[in-house]
This record gives sequence, C-alpha cells and structure tokens, in this order.
Amino acid sequence: MTATYREVPLDEEMLDAALARAESLPVFEGSHRQLQANIVGSIGEVVFESFLSRNNIPFEDRRENTDLDYIVGNGITLDLKTKDRTVKPKIFYDNSVPLYNHEHQRPDFYYFISLLRDPSFGDEDIRRFKTAFLVGGIDIGTLDRDGKKWEAGETDPSNGTTFWTACINVSMEQLYSNTEMLKIFMEGKR
Repeated sequence: MTATYREVPLDEEMLDAALARAESLPVFEGSHRQLQANIVGSIGEVVFESFLSRNNIPFEDRRENTDLDYIVGNGITLDLKTKDRTVKPKIFYDNSVPLYNHEHQRPDFYYFISLLRDPSFGDEDIRRFKTAFLVGGIDIGTLDRDGKKWEAGETDPSNGTTFWTACINVSMEQLYSNTEMLKIFMEGKR
C-alpha cells in the first residue's frame, strides 16, 4: 500500500450541494458535532461521488442505511469517513473509524477524505472548507488487523489527540492509494 492523495478544490456548486444535503439530514443522537458533522460528511460525499463519476465507476447510494454508504463498481460495499483539518494531510496522519457502530457497520472498504479548513472563517460558514483530499482506502480486514484502537478519553502521545469516542486509527501510509482503489472498484469483489 502506498499513500498518495488527490487534491480537489471546493467550488461554490460543490459547497452549495453539500449544504443542501446536510440540512436535509437528521442530526443523529449522540452526534459529537451535530449539524457540523453532517456538513463535513456531506462535503466528503459530494467530492467522492464526483470522483467516481469522473472515473466512470458506477455506484449505488446507500446512505439512507447506517451499515454502509455506497455499493461501488461490481458490488464492493464502502463506507466513507471524512475528517476536517487545518493543515494539509501528511503521510503519517491518522484516519479514524469510530467504534460506536463498528459491530454492525462491516463494509468491504472504508474510504477516507480530509477537508482543509481555513480557521479564520467562523465555525458555521461552510466556505471555510477550501480543499478536499481523497487520501485512499482500506479493506475492513486490514483495518481490524492493523489499526490502533483507542478508547474515549485516551490521548495519543504521538500527536496529543484526546479521543472523544472509541475509534480505530490507521495512518495514511497504510491506505491503498486512489489509483489502487480505482483498480479495485473496476475489478469488483475478489
């Protein structure tokens, strides 16, 4: 696995589509960031769907369920995880999968997107998000085997992050690259 990412500038059309999508969603009980979580996730979805369309990868939207977000290519189940940051992602940065729904959420792959947020904008302004980075994906078996589990309240000494919920983390260098993921999507389940 190699880490490479694709940088996608976020334009008005993408942000408007993401905001409309986010505002139409319920705020789930226990959501740590409420509407802001929906906004971050919706931007990631708009970017990911555009990425698939540009690469002629068919997908089925399954976001109305809680067990996965998409069926991609020839039957690959996938859940998308989007994280916002104030700096561009680096190869040693972590990608997180919360454990609160990991028992019933068992897709074939997780795919990660990072959003670059301009901290000088207010927390409520969607235009604070300037760029998305498609950072890659990982199959669930590798995530479960090689990921680092953290409990809520624990602090990662390597970066000072204190986790608000239990999660499993993998670094970007552990991910399949976008090129590798496109090949997997085109070939279908193995």
